[in-house]
Amino acid sequence: MLGMKSLRLENIRKKYDGGEVIKGIDATVEAGEFFVLVGPSGCGKSTILRMIAGLEDITEGSLWIDGVYANGLPANKRQLSMVFQNYALFPHLTVEQNITFGLYTKKISKEEQRSRCLETAEMLGLTELLKRKPRQLSGGQRQRVALARAIVTQSPICLMDEPLSNLDAKLRAKMRSEIRQIQRRLGLTMIYVTHDQVEAMTMADRMMILDKGVVQQVGRPLDIYNSPGNTFVASFIGSPPMNLAEADYEDGRWRIPAGPAINSAHSLPGKKGTIGVRPEHISRAEEKVTFFAELLNVEVLGTETLLGFAVGNHQWSARWPGQWQLCVGQRVPCYVAPEHVMLFDKEGQAAAGSFISGPDKGEAL
Repeated sequence: MLGMKSLRLENIRKKYDGGEVIKGIDATVEAGEFFVLVGPSGCGKSTILRMIAGLEDITEGSLWIDGVYANGLPANKRQLSMVFQNYALFPHLTVEQNITFGLYTKKISKEEQRSRCLETAEMLGLTELLKRKPRQLSGGQRQRVALARAIVTQSPICLMDEPLSNLDAKLRAKMRSEIRQIQRRLGLTMIYVTHDQVEAMTMADRMMILDKGVVQQVGRPLDIYNSPGNTFVASFIGSPPMNLAEADYEDGRWRIPAGPAINSAHSLPGKKGTIGVRPEHISRAEEKVTFFAELLNVEVLGTETLLGFAVGNHQWSARWPGQWQLCVGQRVPCYVAPEHVMLFDKEGQAAAGSFISGPDKGEAL
């Protein structure tokens, strides 16, 4: 296991001629932590990663790597490795030469280079491919070579910039699991950039959600899922995302314009706000009916069924476990428990104490 290192960002800002793109980022990445930066394209994730790597200058603020001030530290002195989105493999070199390329500058003996390469190749299932060129490899194999090149340096911090975005869905899921297992096995401190909230939810110890260069929320995946701090986070995390609708408080209930009235167990100062309901918290009504949904879309996925319907001027989704044979245009009775209705104020911030939990609370084994 490698010596683990922590990392701290203090009021990090990045300005270009066109304006400020990173607006005061504060974060601490613990030693051995899998930390994910997630947000839509253009939110500043990759820029932050490049500043950590030393590929971009920091305009303002301080970067600390294991307690050492690192703003002016050259990239090769930061004890980190990086995996790029396009893999950045040398087409004229073999897999083995690509993996060991970064070791030449470290004045490591050829015997040590070979030993490290074989050990890393075996870990990643590349032993039979060492003499091949990148053009002879599949997308998943190229991704493994890029990962091997980062691991073989034995740098305690590894940065990953959307490394799975070029892979198909099935391979992405497999590589998510493999990367996480390797990170745990080696004790790497890993900072991982993605726009895919599913990757963030399944891989992160903690994650930071960004929008337009501003931190929206930092925390453990399930904490953020169950207690989003604002409407942006609520709409970004979750697949399908949280259903949202502006509503007015009338007679003890929240009424959606041209839509139903819904009870919430939470309170909000004022008479206007936004209500939020996760798709899995809209169930088929047995006795109490919150509203009737006229179905606009039905997707039977085998283990679950996704329903789409209009609520006022918004299209909402429901996720029902199992296989439901329903038709577009059918009206189905729906129930939402008041404790599962989140409230957000006029600025989009979550009401104090407004949080939700899963429909069935899991128990530790």
